[in-house]
Amino acid sequence: MRLHKPLLPLLCLFLPLLLSGCSVINVAYNNVDIAIRWLFDDYFDFNTRQQAQFNLDLQRVHAWHRREELPKYAMLCTETARRIEAGLKSADLDWMDNAMEARREALMHYAAGDLASVLGTMEPAQFGVMDTKFAKENAKFRKEHLDGTPETLEKKRVKKSLERIEDWVGTLESNQKERIAAMVKAFPQSAEHRYMHRATRQKMLRELLEAKLPKDKLEEGLRQWLTDWGNGRTAEHERVWVQWVKQLRQLILELDAMLTPKQRLHLTQKLHGYAKDFTVLSKR
Repeated sequence: MRLHKPLLPLLCLFLPLLLSGCSVINVAYNNVDIAIRWLFDDYFDFNTRQQAQFNLDLQRVHAWHRREELPKYAMLCTETARRIEAGLKSADLDWMDNAMEARREALMHYAAGDLASVLGTMEPAQFGVMDTKFAKENAKFRKEHLDGTPETLEKKRVKKSLERIEDWVGTLESNQKERIAAMVKAFPQSAEHRYMHRATRQKMLRELLEAKLPKDKLEEGLRQWLTDWGNGRTAEHERVWVQWVKQLRQLILELDAMLTPKQRLHLTQKLHGYAKDFTVLSKR
């Protein structure tokens, strides 16, 4: 139930299918390679040779992920549903966070070598394409999270949070909405910190790729960049982040305590449905 999203398109390969509540998971997963090819080309403008290599590597990663990771996703969904059925405790949130982080890191570790093979061949003009794309995405982030009055931005945050929660549990009752809205409004504001962190991370990636390191060193650097999301945060951002996570955990526990039997059933049935989808997809 994390509400943040990663920067590089690779980080959006597979895990958001589990985290976003997508209702067309089978179609999305079976066609994810097409979307990824488009995204990477948009960021890096691959030449013919690079695109051919990237396509081969992506097929390999996709096949591995289908075979090795989707069964783990199915088990994760089933176990999460079991814990929700019993009522969530703080230890359950620890388990969920660690389980999802393990799946993310497994993907990043597996894909880093293939990424190094392609990104290590980038030419000067392609860095300009990457800079332009980063600037465009940063402007989009500012428009969505920073432009506007504090009241407008707060209303937007509350609305989005309620929509995401209702996608998981069904329609919320008025008292539930009021409590959730109050808790979301009390979250520490991190948008400016996140914007600065984005720019720092982008700079780190550009410098890593421009260094023209040997493949093994580039692979090591990419793996570290991909797995260590917090790298590049300022001390103040880290403080805000820790507090934000603490309050998010409290929101989840309070929400769980407020769920009606119908809402709890809606949530667990959705998770069991995903577990079934992941199992079917892993065997194709």
